[in-house]
Amino acid sequence: MKVALAYAVLAVGGLITASVGAVAHRGYAPWGLVASILMVGLAAVFSRAWLGFTGLTLFAGAWLVATFVWSLNGPGGSVLIVQDALGIAWLAGATMMVVASALVPTRILVGDHGTR
Repeated sequence: MKVALAYAVLAVGGLITASVGAVAHRGYAPWGLVASILMVGLAAVFSRAWLGFTGLTLFAGAWLVATFVWSLNGPGGSVLIVQDALGIAWLAGATMMVVASALVPTRILVGDHGTR
């Protein structure tokens, strides 16, 4: 039950991170862009440290689905993630943060206290 709740928390965290980033990256440019990308990086590192690659995959999948939805045209033709410099920087920067969090060595995230 604890593990299922942990997975649910990471999935909701991915949805929230994508939603906040989709709005904040443009609303407070350029610092909102930087803060949104850092937010994704911190959340991705947290999810990897908590549940390993499975947690990171779940977080990244939820983030990807929500980001895809926010990049689509709405019923009135509006869109949150526009295809301009800020929108592309948000998508590329956040994606690079997720990939970078996958490349961080496990020893840095959880320590080596269990290996000695």
